[in-house]
Amino acid sequence: MTNTNKPLSIGLLGTGAIGSVMALHWASQHLFGLPRQRGQKTCVRIKTLAGDRQVLNIPPWQGQTLDWLVVTTKAADTLSALQSWQDYLPAVKRIMLLQNGMGQQQNCADWLATAGLPCELWAAVSTHGAYRTEEDHTPLVVHAGNGSTKAGLWPGDSPPADQTGSAEIPPELPPGITGLTDILRPMRIKLAINAVINPLTAVLQCPNGELVSDPRYLPQLQALAQEIDHFYHQLNWYLPEPLAQTAAMVAQTTAANRSSTYQDILAGRPTELPWISGYLLHQARQQGTELPLTADLYHQTGESGAAHTP
Repeated sequence: MTNTNKPLSIGLLGTGAIGSVMALHWASQHLFGLPRQRGQKTCVRIKTLAGDRQVLNIPPWQGQTLDWLVVTTKAADTLSALQSWQDYLPAVKRIMLLQNGMGQQQNCADWLATAGLPCELWAAVSTHGAYRTEEDHTPLVVHAGNGSTKAGLWPGDSPPADQTGSAEIPPELPPGITGLTDILRPMRIKLAINAVINPLTAVLQCPNGELVSDPRYLPQLQALAQEIDHFYHQLNWYLPEPLAQTAAMVAQTTAANRSSTYQDILAGRPTELPWISGYLLHQARQQGTELPLTADLYHQTGESGAAHTP
């Protein structure tokens, strides 16, 4: 990736947990917020890994040219959030979807093509741990665990060539993000882990670590992981090691954390399971196979739909 040391112009659509963590990385850039009500500044309060509290006041985007528009909304809100800014999107060079789940990326690619918008589409995956809470009746995002963020061009969204036929130089990525040529591999790995931990913690109503430490729950983790692991092999999707081993390790490493799905259920918010478990169930139907444990947990959380696009 090129590195000009020149500040990037970055728009941030979504300032939940991961969006706030990334905003802290980008405080030295030309950062703009895309609030629900245009013209309002975005205020982000973060408790850092060091334990101190930082406040960022992010000015509103007013149509300036953006090197990157990074979307960190919930997966289900992706299209509606982007469509609300459609009149400004011709000023955007690249859109990056930094979210849990899969399915929404292709939905977005299809919409951009239909709308005739020339923005490149990138996808990203992060292993940072963060959650939203309140302190003195004021929203606060807690950065609970350090991780990494990787991004790559969405498959099929080739960068434009210049007049000589050569592809343009890869762009400089926002700080804290590493570029990959194959973004699908880490996305699918994270999807598999989330498809084990998220529905189980939501149904059992427990923090991640109890999936391993509680002898009642560990067999459920192992059985669900084995089902998904077998399906990944059927699809020829790469997993670096047995999923039961990976999921147990992640649950132990993040023992005190509540999964995003469990947090959503506690807060009465819609979950992202349609884009995690639902996405896998959609793939299974296309293959003419079943994932009974995945389906049972999915329906126990009150979900009934699936991601619309594989």
